[in-house]
Amino acid sequence: MKLEKILAANMAEAMIKVKNELGSDAIILQTRRVKRGGFLGIGAKIYVEVTAMQEDVKKPSVSLQREQPIGQESTSQLKMELEDIKHTLKSVNDKLLSVHTSGRFPEPFEGIHSKLINSGLYQSEAASIVEGVAQNMTPIEARDKTRLSKALKVRFDDMVKTERVIFSASQKAIVVGPTGVGKTTTLAKIAAMMKMKEKIPLTIVTLDTYRIAAAQQLKTYADIMHIPFKVVYTPQEAEEISSSVKDNLIIVDTAGRSQKNELKITETFSYVRSIKPNLIFLVIDATKKRSDVEDVIEHFSLMSPTHVILTKLDETSSLVGILEALKNSGLPLSFVTNGQNVPEDIMYADEVNIPSLLVQEVLK
Repeated sequence: MKLEKILAANMAEAMIKVKNELGSDAIILQTRRVKRGGFLGIGAKIYVEVTAMQEDVKKPSVSLQREQPIGQESTSQLKMELEDIKHTLKSVNDKLLSVHTSGRFPEPFEGIHSKLINSGLYQSEAASIVEGVAQNMTPIEARDKTRLSKALKVRFDDMVKTERVIFSASQKAIVVGPTGVGKTTTLAKIAAMMKMKEKIPLTIVTLDTYRIAAAQQLKTYADIMHIPFKVVYTPQEAEEISSSVKDNLIIVDTAGRSQKNELKITETFSYVRSIKPNLIFLVIDATKKRSDVEDVIEHFSLMSPTHVILTKLDETSSLVGILEALKNSGLPLSFVTNGQNVPEDIMYADEVNIPSLLVQEVLK
């Protein structure tokens, strides 16, 4: 009898090694996943360890059979029992080989797990979603794409938190965020919605005096829509305008600030305190990596944002990680934008079937 422990990257590779080293009649005694490598447990990889046995049963000699007839019956019984064990273990091996187990889950769940991680989820987050789906269906049932889509959509429903903002006159709203996320265009879209659809009287204010083109662009939009427009240069002016404008919705644009520049963020916050807005919208670019989005949320938390606006939805193919970051922040998603056209390319977030978009992303 020969006993071997085989280490391999996955079960399929392990079976090939077992066959090469112990032959096709080898018996699998145990399989388990083990960690190897790394430093102090960090960076270790998961392998499959298979314990297998090569059984060598010799036929009894003729002389032994003649001298010990009773022993012959006992040996035959033992051989039959060993054959039964082999047959049972072979059946288990065949079932293991029929399922692709290169990762943590059988297919198609492992493919979904990998897609979720590639889309920005952490290992534990991706595993939680896949485990939730796998509890309600077998791998074979999951090959039905319609059924799998419905199960995933249920899981993604919990990831997306939306909240429709009801604007009214006498409110003050301000948009903040990093450079290049589309704050000015987004503000113009919201202003157009309030003016043309909601018929709410409003005034547009800009604090962005660093870029002449930005103020001019917003003034052009305001002129076209016949909306009062004001430029503010100091926190004191911001407070005066905020107090003097009555019975109007005031929407305030701010200069883009890198989340790394805490001094500039603090400077913008001084204006926010002067205006005392009811609504603070943090504008986030949907094309950014999850880590960047988390960094933005962390550094702009000084502003105490009330809602998030997600821009450039038409320019990204990966939303899962970003929405998980929003979920963890507790901030509701109020608007999404999907283009540069004013006022068309903006929607209330609750009008968009975001879970379906996430299903398409994972199953494409």
